[in-house]
This record gives sequence, C-alpha cells and structure tokens, in this order.
Amino acid sequence: MQQTRRPRHSRGSGSTGGSPFRGDIEGLRAIAVLLVLVYHAGVAEVSGGFVGVDVFFVVSGFVITNQLVREVESTGRLSLWGFYGRRAKRLLPAAGLVLVTTSVVAWLMASRVQWQTIGGDIAAAAAYVVNWGFAARSVDYLAEDVQPSPVLHFWSLAVEEQFYLLWPVLILGLLALARLPWRRRTAAGDDEVSPGPVQGRLALGLLVVLVLPSFLFSVLYTQQAPSEAFFITPTRLWELGLGALVALGAGVFESWGRFVAGLVAWLGLGVLLSSAFLVDATTAWPGYAALAPVLGTAAVIAGGFRARRWGPAGLLGLRPFVWVGGLSYSLYLWHWPLLRFWEWEFGTPSVWQGLVIVAASFLPAWLAYTFVETPVRHAPALSARPRYALSVGANCSLAALLAGVLLVLGALGGTSGGGQSTGAGWSTDGSAATAPGGQAEEPSGADDPGSAGDPQEPGTTGPPLPGEEQPGDEPFFDRLTPDPLEATADVPGLYASGCQIRQDDDSSEPCDFGDLDSDVVVAVVGDSKAAQWIPALERIGEEQGWLIRTYTKQTCAFADVLQLTPQGEPYTTCRDWGRDVLERLTGEERPTVVLASGVRSEALPTDDATTESTQALVDGYVRYWSALREEGVGVIALSDTPSPDGDVGPVYECVDEHRDDPGACSWPYDPSPGTEALQEAVNQVEGAQFVDMGPWVCPGGTCVGDYRNVMTYRQGSHITATFAEVLAEPLAAYLAPLVETFAADPPGDEGRGEGPAG
Repeated sequence: MQQTRRPRHSRGSGSTGGSPFRGDIEGLRAIAVLLVLVYHAGVAEVSGGFVGVDVFFVVSGFVITNQLVREVESTGRLSLWGFYGRRAKRLLPAAGLVLVTTSVVAWLMASRVQWQTIGGDIAAAAAYVVNWGFAARSVDYLAEDVQPSPVLHFWSLAVEEQFYLLWPVLILGLLALARLPWRRRTAAGDDEVSPGPVQGRLALGLLVVLVLPSFLFSVLYTQQAPSEAFFITPTRLWELGLGALVALGAGVFESWGRFVAGLVAWLGLGVLLSSAFLVDATTAWPGYAALAPVLGTAAVIAGGFRARRWGPAGLLGLRPFVWVGGLSYSLYLWHWPLLRFWEWEFGTPSVWQGLVIVAASFLPAWLAYTFVETPVRHAPALSARPRYALSVGANCSLAALLAGVLLVLGALGGTSGGGQSTGAGWSTDGSAATAPGGQAEEPSGADDPGSAGDPQEPGTTGPPLPGEEQPGDEPFFDRLTPDPLEATADVPGLYASGCQIRQDDDSSEPCDFGDLDSDVVVAVVGDSKAAQWIPALERIGEEQGWLIRTYTKQTCAFADVLQLTPQGEPYTTCRDWGRDVLERLTGEERPTVVLASGVRSEALPTDDATTESTQALVDGYVRYWSALREEGVGVIALSDTPSPDGDVGPVYECVDEHRDDPGACSWPYDPSPGTEALQEAVNQVEGAQFVDMGPWVCPGGTCVGDYRNVMTYRQGSHITATFAEVLAEPLAAYLAPLVETFAADPPGDEGRGEGPAG
C-alpha cells in the first residue's frame, strides 16, 4: 500500500505527502464544530447544524484509516495495542475530565430527582455505550419529562469509539481473507509492501461488508424508527466507512487533474454547507438525507489530495480554521454541558444567551486542550508504551464511571420508599357508595341511553366530591407514596407486560386484567391516558367481576381520523391500529363496554391537510363510537387528566424540592383540551356516557402534587399508579351502574342499535 509518488507538502495545500497534517482536514473539523455550536445555541437559521456530527464521522473514518495505512506501509504489520493506546490517550482523559466535572456540577445544581438519570447517562458515556440508551429513551413514552442530558452529545463519541474497536479488527480480517502478502521481494532483492491491489481489495471488502449494508439499514430503519435511528451505531457506520474509503482511494484521487480535484472539493464544500441550512430537526435522519453532508465532506477530502490553489484547502487551512479545528474535540466536549448548567440555574437560554455560552466554552476547551489533552497525547512514556497509554485512558474512564455511579447512589439514598396504607377511605359515612360493589346513586342519564348526563355536574353521581363529605386531611399512607424520587417508575404494570403498543407498531393484540373468567368485558381503548387507569380498573374488575381488556397505543386516539406523530409526521400506524381494534370490538372480541380516554385534542380533517382541528378529532371519535353503538356495545368516555401548570414543572420534582411545603406544588384545575373533545363527542353519540374524574384528580378545584400523602403525578399529565388505585373507589361508583346497565342488555343481533336499557 505504498504511495508511488510523494507530492511536496505545503501548509494548507491539502496534499498529504509524507506528513499526516492536512490543513483542510482541520478546517473541516472547525466547520463541523461551529455548525454544532451555533445549532445548539438555538440559531434557527442554521436549522441543520447537527450535520456537523456527520462531518466529524467522515473525517474520523478518513484520519483513522490513513493512520492505519501508514502503519502498514512503514512496518508491514498492524499493532492493535498501538492503535488502541493512541486512541485511549487521545480521547479518554479529556472526556473523563468533562464527565467528572459534569457529575460534580449536577450534584450541586441539578434537581435531586435528576441525579439518577444523569448519573446513569454519565456512567454509560464513560463506557461509550450511551448512544444505545438515548435511542431507547427517544421512543420511551414514559421518559417524556426527562430533560436533555448534559452528556447527550456523547452519543456520537460512543459511535466513534465503537467504530474504533471494530475497524482495525475488520482490516485484519479483510487482509486475511484477501490472502495477499503484506510485503513482496523486488527485483533488486529489497522488501516492499504490496502496492495497489491490497488497497483496492480492502476498499472493496469495506464497501461490501460495512458501507453498503450500513447505508441500506440506515435508510430503511430511519423510515421505520427515525428517533432510534439517529443514535444507534449501525445507521452511522457507513459515514465513517465512507471516510475510510477516501483514505484507501488516495492513489486514485492523487491522479486527478488539479482543476477537476478543485471543482470536486468546492462542490463538496457547497453541498455540505447548504445542507446545514436546508435540513431541520423534522428531517428523518440519518437515512438517505445524510448523503448530502457525508458525500460533501468526502468530496472535500478527496479533492484536497491534488487541488491545491484550485480547491478550498487554502481557505480551510487558514490559521483561525486550523486553530478551531485543533480545539474542536474539546469544544465539542464542553459546550453542551455548559448549556445545560445554565438551564438548571436560569431556565432555557435565549438565542443570544446560547451564543454567549457556546462562545464561553472556548475557555474550558482551551484549558483542557492545553493542560490535559496535549500533554497526555504527546507524553513520551505513553507513546513508547501503548499498553500504559491504554491503562491511563481506561483509568480516566473508570473515574468518570465511578462519578456517575456515585450520583445514582446519591439519588437512591434520598428515597424513603413507599409508605403503609392507613386504611383511610373517601367518605365519612354510608350515605354514598364508595367501595366497589356497593350501592351507588345511579348516574344521571343511565336510564336514558340517549343522554350523556350532565358532564358539568359530576357531583350528581357516585360518591360525594372531595371537600363535601370527605375527611380531607386523613392521609391514605403514613408517608408520601410513592417517594417523589421514584414517581417516574410508579407506572401501570401493563408497560412491563408489553401491553402498550409502540408508535411504530400497528398490531392490536389486547391484554387481559381483572376477573379473567368473567363474561362482562370492559375494553379500555386509547393512549397512555387511558392506560394510566389500569391499576384502578384492575382492582375494580377483580371486585366487581369484570374482565378488563386493554387496547392502548402510544399517543394514539381511538378515532377514525388521521393524526400526527409527536414528530409531526402522519401517524399511519395509529389509523391502522384503530381500524383493526374497531374490527375486533365489533367482531368476536366484542365487549360489554368500551371505556375510551385520551390526551388528543386535534387531528387532520383530511389526509392531505396540514392543519389539525378539534372538530376533526371529534368527528373521528363519533364515527368509531357510533359503529360500536350500532353493534350494541356500550361506550363510556373517561375524562383526561389535566396538565400541570408550567410554573410547577415536573410535579414530582417540585414536591421533592418542597417537601415541607406541599402547597407550593399546586395549580388551579382546568379541564384539558382532550377532555373537551371527548365530552363533545359523547354529546353526539346516542347512548354514550361521560365520566368526569377531574374533580377527584384535583379536589376542590385545585390540583396538588401531594394529596393526603399520595404523590399524584408522574410524567407530564399522567397520574401515578398509586393515585390511580386510590381513585378506584370513586371511579367504581361512577362505572358500576353504567356497566351493569349495559350488561343487562348484552350485545346481540336483536339488541343492536338500541340503548343499554334495551
């Protein structure tokens, strides 16, 4: 793999020659990091600044492969210890410093409820597997309150480290498969490395084994699951692999004419910079869209072999670009934590504040580069002893791992665990039925299936409202349950059972709870706001003798209308799921009652519409519910739980910070838009019923984070499983007479189209 000629190197020319330095490479690094910094600062015009990471991937693939090629050229072999030692001393000390610093600052500044998540992220970042954790979190509906991690940017470093582990081993494997000697005897009797064919076969092997499969997988998986695809390694390997192909094709690129090479390089730079302004966060990434910055970067590097004054190397090789490029790794490491530190203390920064913060990151970046990164990188002892260098890097990562673990332990040490039930109930006497199975005042509208009752007067049915005949201050538990630090884990068991259908899945298999042998089937249909009531419904089902069957899907309303995903894309799997569920509910799985709920308040009026409306969602509800009523299936809509006030923030975090003053975490009750859409749809469907649990979720018109020693909210506007189960008694008082009435006229051909009273 020896070069046949060695062009004379001049600074910034873009020619490699015998020197590893290329000014245009440093300039590309500078462009990459500046794009990322400006994007993270919030400059809307640079909507695709995240493409800087793709530039880094191509450059890294090129540089690493170039180093490996030079080692093979000069020694005829490849030292894995030497390679890993160089990577360890180059990357791990600087990264370890940032991770330890982030852990300390998080301990001092971040909310205690964030420690466990942040500590876990830091530990995963130290082990360079954090990208997989972020991929899982990106599609975890239960992680909606998790704030941006201060080490979120380590996902790309994890991808690179995983590539570094793979790539030299892959080279050795491809060379072994090629069965070609590393050296050959010349006519003069001298040894020299085999020329061109080895590089060509390596390039072909890399293309077939890594680049093409990774690219095809990236395109397909990005279409299927864009949130996960952004982070995971297989969708990114082709970008690093393309940089490696450029390094292996050096002999070809050096044969180009200077004008052609310059034209290619300039076009590549133009495509790269254009992509930073033309794509945005809604673009499915990486996929085929990433071809623009990736091919653009590859073109700049390839053209730089010969372009000289014809190409952009003269611009990219200017001293400011070279200086920023040399500092790019430290800049990338430091800028993002500083943005998060500001957010913890002062809230989300404005654009100008963000720009000042990322500009300020040059100081710690320069200090780390000068006093940590450079001394370790050029230490003679570490250069001479690769295993020692690897040990130093590993110890730095181990220190960061320990810092993350200590942060997690600090969070776990602050929890008090769950309390013991006090046996307190909802009513003070027997004037109202509060226990499931008791006699309750019949809900208004139950005798008239064409009436939805008066949803504005929920107190006219079931048990008395909180504050009327309730003890009010008698706690349900002897201490706050669940502990605020454990609130996000207090979720219905159906999640662990895999019963909540994911966003990218259109399957509709149900799960059964309650009395599994009962003929009275209550089908719970909707999104996570319907699923949050399962702890209460499971208890009610067991005591009332109902089978509770769940059909729930992430962020998907059970409505005959096209909705949008949280990413703003048409939610086609939701519509497919809904149609399949309707077929089940009107077919062999026909239940006694459908209990529907959801957070949605809008949908698209038509498939080609771009603006959502509440009426479109209401109409979609009406179409599905009317179809159920025509089959004699009862329909009950359950109100959505209201969202916390913006000043309260994550409720569990507020309660933890104000344990001595629970009243600080309260806000006025206001029915959610989702409730209003459900209520309007009930009014248009004959025989449908509406149950409003709002006055129970927010007693006395005030929502609180701590109600009678119950932690009320977990993520977003979801209530905890504990609070849902506590609310089982009043919920049963509403549902029991309705379900009994519908069950008295079971679905059948002779009863279809009539109300529950027959």
